[in-house]
Amino acid sequence: MKTVVINLLYFIKGRAFQMLWISLVVYSFYDTFIYYQDAPQFYHLRKMLGTGLYISRGTASVLNISCALVLLPLCKRLNKLLYRMLSKIWPGLFFFWLERAKSFHMTVAITLVLFAVIHSISHFANICNFSRYYNDEIKDINFANYKNENPISLLVSQPGLTGVAMLIITSLMAMTSLRTVRRKCYNAFWYTHHLYLPFMKLLIVHPLRCGALKEQVLKVEDGMMVGSGYMNHDNVTISTEFVPIQSKTWLWMSVPLSCFFIDLIWRTLSRNRARVQILEVHHMAGRTIGLHLSCPSGEFKCRIGQYVLLQCLDISLIEWHPFTVVKLPTSSQRNFILWIRVTGDWTGALERLLLEKGPKNLTMLVDGPYTSAMQGVSRSGVAVCVAAGVGVTPFVAVLQDLLLYPRNRLPGRVHLIWIVRYEQEISWLADLATRTIQELRNSNRPDRLQIELYVTNSNKPASCKNGPLSDIISHVVAINENGYLSHSIIRNDKNSLSTDEKMLLLTPHLKRSASHKNKEESITRVNDCMDSFKVADKFPLLGCRVKKGRPQWNRLFSYWAHMYPGEHLSLYCCGPKKLVKELRNKSNYITKTTSTSITFVSEGFP
Repeated sequence: MKTVVINLLYFIKGRAFQMLWISLVVYSFYDTFIYYQDAPQFYHLRKMLGTGLYISRGTASVLNISCALVLLPLCKRLNKLLYRMLSKIWPGLFFFWLERAKSFHMTVAITLVLFAVIHSISHFANICNFSRYYNDEIKDINFANYKNENPISLLVSQPGLTGVAMLIITSLMAMTSLRTVRRKCYNAFWYTHHLYLPFMKLLIVHPLRCGALKEQVLKVEDGMMVGSGYMNHDNVTISTEFVPIQSKTWLWMSVPLSCFFIDLIWRTLSRNRARVQILEVHHMAGRTIGLHLSCPSGEFKCRIGQYVLLQCLDISLIEWHPFTVVKLPTSSQRNFILWIRVTGDWTGALERLLLEKGPKNLTMLVDGPYTSAMQGVSRSGVAVCVAAGVGVTPFVAVLQDLLLYPRNRLPGRVHLIWIVRYEQEISWLADLATRTIQELRNSNRPDRLQIELYVTNSNKPASCKNGPLSDIISHVVAINENGYLSHSIIRNDKNSLSTDEKMLLLTPHLKRSASHKNKEESITRVNDCMDSFKVADKFPLLGCRVKKGRPQWNRLFSYWAHMYPGEHLSLYCCGPKKLVKELRNKSNYITKTTSTSITFVSEGFP
């Protein structure tokens, strides 16, 4: 019995947000439903419309709440301001909000779509009833012009057209938000979500002066409220005056819309001053680009785990994409680094423009930095950081902080688990991780950092199997006028390459040979994936930490539970959805079954 109660409590705790939201939605719908079912001023309207009246008004109240709250996670400047106010007073609550902001937005959006469909169906039923049950005695209550009027003609009105337009916009947003659509065509998701501006305008205009739903004006006589159909005494004066139901949508939307547009204007004005220059470009293994960017003019203070929004005006004038800051700017070095994995159309276009135009000729804008739930790593006593592929970016700044300040109290201890597909990708962090381990050893704090690296695919990348000329983009190292190797990329074109140029691409770490004496004419290309990246040979401290396959999560979680009995751990995860779900479930299981408490935090850009 005790076990059942404990499991029930943890179930409620894990789903407290969903239960709270469902309770709010049900209460709002039920309260409005009962009000329109019993209120005397809607007596004649009820006789004409029936259940459609109750459902349409109940769903309208839920839609007002949903439309008001769906914008809150998108107020990035407001969240940043709240971070400065609440991070020291109640940091746990604020980071919980940051971690749940994306799921909160999705939950509210799903509710909005569901109730929008129900609301539309109920109103279409109302239109049919207006036509079918035309009231010849009380002309003012009718929405139709005559009995059995075509419902389509009633739909061609202000409430009808605005309602249909909002339903179309909501449907487009919902369809393009599906994971499969978002992955294959991100631009469709991006552009359709910018329809929220006309949607909000239509939402406010939709119920104004429409006159579709009317309520009876009741008069109070002898201390009693009277009206037709409720008190039909001979000595009572009956009012037959009807007025449109007053809309309260603008009341619901005034505060959140004000916050959202203030935040939007603030961000827009700051973006105009956020032009940055690309100082350097690194092309890393796994088709990943490292951008060294100058800091924008004005105050630009970035903390561990924060992210920025990046825009390239040569690609799109409205698209902004979030990227975690890998290297933070300092007082002496006013630049920062972003790692960008080339996976979609925008990143592919950026890679192509870097090749064709060069980094100096691209116009880049930066918006931010903005707070993220990953900032909690720097405040944790024990932080377990799990990353997959380029998801390691939030934790790179943590390693740099340990390198610069090895004796700081926080974070107390960091367990970093990084899962990569190919061993070559470890080169992203190999040098930094090695120097951090050495510095912690020299400072007599070797226990502050524990790294485990997992390589899931022992084979060479597919691009290596088909030959160096099969890659769309190839890595090139050229010798500049100063005699240094310059790392860039070229597009492989069999027709444009000579026989000598069809050699394998030169790796960045290859030493110069005698054939490189002619600095102006000597350009040799060698495919960097032909020689496998050997971590143990180049970085012995990391070689012993590299393991083949995937982590055995049961073993790792049991190890943490036995190592930290009765303590509170924070597990930060940045990776695919399947990995996030698995680690969240195992964290909850360890919390329920052992004395060790694990708080799970995943990164998700709102």
